[in-house]
Amino acid sequence: MSARTRTAAILLAAASLLAGCAGDSSVERGLDRAHAGIQQSLDGSRIEERLFTAKVDGIIDVQVDTFAGDVVIRGARDTGGEVRLTATVVGRQGRDREEEAEKSLADVGLQAELRRGGDVPTLVVKGTPRAQEPWANRTDLEIEVPELRRVRVHTREGKVFVFENRGGADIRTTDGEIRVLTPWAISEDVTLITRGRDIVFRAFNGTCGRFDVDCVNGEVKARVESGDWRILDPRNDKDTLVATLGTCGNRMLMRNVDAKVIIAIVANPMDHGTFFPSP
Repeated sequence: MSARTRTAAILLAAASLLAGCAGDSSVERGLDRAHAGIQQSLDGSRIEERLFTAKVDGIIDVQVDTFAGDVVIRGARDTGGEVRLTATVVGRQGRDREEEAEKSLADVGLQAELRRGGDVPTLVVKGTPRAQEPWANRTDLEIEVPELRRVRVHTREGKVFVFENRGGADIRTTDGEIRVLTPWAISEDVTLITRGRDIVFRAFNGTCGRFDVDCVNGEVKARVESGDWRILDPRNDKDTLVATLGTCGNRMLMRNVDAKVIIAIVANPMDHGTFFPSP
C-alpha cells in the first residue's frame, strides 16, 4: 500500500467514526463531505449534489422513498421559512470505471415536491435508479425544515436520523442505524425497522403507547422516567419488550437483528452521549 493510499485509508476510517458521533451537528455534515471526497480517491466513486428549496409557512410532514442511501431530517431549523433538501447522488462502479460512474449519476432520478391540500403540507421525495447497475448507486439526503410533524422514510443500506419531530414516524431501512430524537411527547404510531445497526428512540416525558419491540440476537434497553409504565408481559426478556406506557392506543413497533434497540422517555431527550451505550 502506498503512503498516499495508507493516509487516505486512515482519514477515511476517522471520518467514518466521527461522522457517526453527532448526527445533529454541523460537524457531521463536514465529516460526511470529507468522507465522500476520500472515498472518491480510494474507489473511483463519483458524486453529484442536487438542491431543492420551497417556501413553507409552519409545520410540515416529510415522506421519503428512495432505493438506497442515508436520510437525515432535522426539524426546528432556522431556514428562513424554507424547506431545504440537499441530495448527494453517488456512483460507485469501482476503480478504473470512473467514467461509467460519472455517467451513471444522470441515470439516478430524484423528484421532490411540496404537496399542499392536506391539514399540513407534505414534502415528498422519491429517488429512483435507472442505471444498468442500480446497486452501484445511492442517494444520500439531508432535509431541514422549520417545524417537523410526521415522518415516513423507506430506504436501504443507509442510516436514518430524525431530529425534533412532533408526531409519528415510519422508518424502514437495512444495514443502517436509526435515530429518532425529539423534545416532544409522542402519542402517535411509531414504526422503526432495520438490521445490524442500533435503533435509538428518545422522546420527552408524556410519550405514550403500546410498545412492541423485538430484536433477533440483539438487546432491548429502556429507561422511562415518568408515567404508568407496565412491563408485565411474560414474553419480556433480554431481546423482547412488550409493554404499555400511559393509556394511549398508538403502537410503538420496533424490529432489529444483531443489534440493540435503545429507548429513553426522559426530561432531556436531546441531551445525549455519543454512542448511546445505554438509555
